[in-house]
Amino acid sequence: MEYVAGLAGLEVGDDGKKELAGQLSRILDYVEQLNRLDVSDIGPAPPVVAGGKNVLRDDRVAARTGSSEAGKTVGLFRVPKVITER
Repeated sequence: MEYVAGLAGLEVGDDGKKELAGQLSRILDYVEQLNRLDVSDIGPAPPVVAGGKNVLRDDRVAARTGSSEAGKTVGLFRVPKVITER
């Protein structure tokens, strides 16, 4: 429990460790229940986007945009959220 708390950057007392250990155990039990489900006949979910339409363009090869020209289009680039490890 200390290792997991350390990964989260938490300082946890002895009582808190017992409580977190119980919560983590319940989470892992639930994940085990999910792992036992037969999902072999379920296809991937369709992408969910604003308004129910895919607003992103299809990928295609195009001329490169220089950095000075790209700077003029502030707010027009969509990029995925990136989460990094500490």
